[in-house]
Amino acid sequence: MRIISGHARRIQLQTPAGRELRPTSDRVKETLFAMLEPLADLRILDLFAGTGALGLEALSRGAADVVFVERNPRHVHLIEENLAAVRKAFGNQPAGAARIVTADVRQTARRLPDLAGAFDFILADPPYRPAATEYGGDALLRDPDFAAWAGPETLLVLEHEDGTEPPWAPASLWRLIKQRRIGDTVLSFARTSPPPPA
Repeated sequence: MRIISGHARRIQLQTPAGRELRPTSDRVKETLFAMLEPLADLRILDLFAGTGALGLEALSRGAADVVFVERNPRHVHLIEENLAAVRKAFGNQPAGAARIVTADVRQTARRLPDLAGAFDFILADPPYRPAATEYGGDALLRDPDFAAWAGPETLLVLEHEDGTEPPWAPASLWRLIKQRRIGDTVLSFARTSPPPPA
């Protein structure tokens, strides 16, 4: 796994052994960031961060501020190592700010109350087939507290498996704007909708 563009282009990222994570392919990353750029002065939230590949790609491409949320301490250590490598690649050039939060994604709004509505993009790459008790993509979309915290101006990009249909509005507060299919992966772009009248 590597950074594919920007100041840290070609930097190899540390990954866990085996199949503990499902990395986002270079093709998917290239498509995603081509749709999001330019990133200068933007704030990015990387949920289910894993090795930090998406947030670090954003940082390499000029994002002003990236926050990573990852619950697994081993993966947090990998993000720290990968972040150090990306910062080193900048040399004397200024790099954006970065913060790593060790927490389950369901705790995001509670752990980051000062950042409510502050992000331009939220990148979410949850497990494709989470266990029944696991907080995955569908649970994220159905969480009204997270939607309220994200705010109406934030664009959510959810990566999910082709053939699955996440619970968009009216099943949740997230309104699907567009989708892009890349092989067996779908990138879905959404914003919050106001809750229906009582």
